[in-house]
Amino acid sequence: MRQPLLQIETDAVLPSHLDVAVIGGGAAGVATAYELNRLGKRVAVFEKGRIAAEQSSRNWGWCRTLGRDLRELGMAKLSVQRWSELSSEIGADVGFRETGITFVTRSEDELKGWQEWFAFARRSGVGAEMLSREQANALYAGQGAPWIGGVRTFNDGYADPACAIPLLARHARSKGVSILQHCAVNDLYFEGGKLAGIETERGRVRADAVVIAAGAWSSLFCLKQKVVLPVLNVHSSASKSQGDIRLSFEGPLKAPEFALRERADGGYTLAKSGRGTVHVVPNSFRYGNRFKGLYASRRKNIKVSFGSEFFRQLWDEFSYLHLGRSPFVHNRVLDPAPDIELVHSAYDAAGKIFPQFDPSKVDLAWGGAIDNTPDGIPVVSECAGQPGLYLCTGFSGHGFSSSLGAGRMLAQLIAQGRMTQDLEHLSHDRFLTGQALAPNIIY
Repeated sequence: MRQPLLQIETDAVLPSHLDVAVIGGGAAGVATAYELNRLGKRVAVFEKGRIAAEQSSRNWGWCRTLGRDLRELGMAKLSVQRWSELSSEIGADVGFRETGITFVTRSEDELKGWQEWFAFARRSGVGAEMLSREQANALYAGQGAPWIGGVRTFNDGYADPACAIPLLARHARSKGVSILQHCAVNDLYFEGGKLAGIETERGRVRADAVVIAAGAWSSLFCLKQKVVLPVLNVHSSASKSQGDIRLSFEGPLKAPEFALRERADGGYTLAKSGRGTVHVVPNSFRYGNRFKGLYASRRKNIKVSFGSEFFRQLWDEFSYLHLGRSPFVHNRVLDPAPDIELVHSAYDAAGKIFPQFDPSKVDLAWGGAIDNTPDGIPVVSECAGQPGLYLCTGFSGHGFSSSLGAGRMLAQLIAQGRMTQDLEHLSHDRFLTGQALAPNIIY
């Protein structure tokens, strides 16, 4: 069963000429369009299904700097700031609550890594503190004393994935952004060798620039454009507990075997920390060598599956590239089934610390697809070798959280030519060498 999702109105008239066309109506695409509009650009969002119907409404809702790769920490900081401003800015409650976020652990190696992260983050202006064994167990253990320590941020928090991005899209539309749902973009078109616009299922739209923000679908779209975008999707599972559970602390908590946060509608969003399934697909062979480092660092948490998903994606590729059959028209919403065994495992793990949780408390479970790059950080930049084509994708599970900062930075790059130091680490150029990229760099 899917997460509930706020529905918004869609535009009926296809625009004829835009400054920027944004492909994808998830968090990254909507945020980029909103910021471009604020900078005076004529912009439209083209979504094959519904706004935020895929991972942008299926995530945990966390908005965090905590634990972010230091190459994307600047973007994460800006995003959390923007989340804190957004409700008053658009006149609608996106559910953001500044509760702080906490990680706890029983691993000495993990705690050492957090201490290194904390030292850099504090120099970067992130409000955070390390937790002693006594603090971690007093605050974040319902029974026993399982933790050796932890780390906590002060200004992080969470928003509501069921309404946040649709509300932002609704406000953007009221300011002049065209929102076209059920309008798949099947191709780009060029005139005189230069990008001239997009080909949608409803017709051609001229555009001076195009942003690809299609999440789990971006790599397939780029394949047709002969743009290298090494992405592998991880299928994740999460759940909502029944509403009669309430713990003694506020704010999201990540422990080694589970992660949770309270919900405004009662109960908790609960998931298995960092776990998911990677299906062997054509991209596994096309880009697999680049993912060696990331896989080595996460192999204990990833289940690899070979089966029908390989042949489904192989057919999608063949029919798209050679038969002119658009997979975007025939797959309006990517809706993978949740792994119920993994969902129940999260409740079993949480129940050892907080006895209120057990598998009988599952109220709703859902699946999602997370687009991962080889180094675990997004690409937010102009596309190498393709003037006027931009990428805002590959967020590796951070898209909802980081979208507002990414949208602002990319909009400033497109509209003003403003390249910040934070964007240098997120350049598309890094994928052109063909080599494996290092995950989780700490400076």
